[in-house]
Amino acid sequence: MTGFGRVKFGATQQDVLEYFGEPQEKDTIDVEEEIHEVVVWNYWELGHAVYFEKELNEVCTNFETDNEEAVLFGEKVFGLVQDQIIALMAKNGFKEYEVEDDDEMDERIVFFPDAHMQFVFEGELLALVSWAVPMDDEENILWPK
Repeated sequence: MTGFGRVKFGATQQDVLEYFGEPQEKDTIDVEEEIHEVVVWNYWELGHAVYFEKELNEVCTNFETDNEEAVLFGEKVFGLVQDQIIALMAKNGFKEYEVEDDDEMDERIVFFPDAHMQFVFEGELLALVSWAVPMDDEENILWPK
């Protein structure tokens, strides 16, 4: 994954403003177990969030969506159940995944490390898709070209 539409990982806040417009809300969060902060621009009406790493000059490093019209590999994902998501990802070369249940939040997260994507399910229903800039085995960021 290289980004979201024409907004690629590594895009500036100005690039995101030009593509999505002004966000409905801006938050700053501390990343657990890490020293840096992340700025999150929320586009509630569109169902998207864009993350900017402060320590990386506030460039875009992550996207999230819960937009019912979201399409991945030519398929709308918010009508698919977990097994269908796993099959879609495998069909597109991402066969390895991890499943984590969060009983407190009543969520299941299906994470595809090679794609740097996670799918969050509430019960059987897909609630959120998140994807981040890829990294190599030494955690060096692989910016899209």
